[in-house]
Amino acid sequence: MKITYGLAEFDQFTMTIDSNINLPMDGVVSGGLYEFLKSAGENGWELCAAFPAGIRGMSRAIPGRQELRKCEDPTEEIAFIFKQV
Repeated sequence: MKITYGLAEFDQFTMTIDSNINLPMDGVVSGGLYEFLKSAGENGWELCAAFPAGIRGMSRAIPGRQELRKCEDPTEEIAFIFKQV
């Protein structure tokens, strides 16, 4: 049995979730949390874990804007680990 792992990151500033390029989730639609989780389930991905992943003081790009913002709190970004069997 082969298990594939995927990583997604939820940005509480933009309220969007995207699959991570290093552990992609094939077939899953990025965007709002509900749509992402629904798409993940429909494509056989199971949620395994979620944890705060923001790094305080780190600057991040804001999608669709030409500016950066500094992370004030680790909970601004939530990492989701998925598996697909």
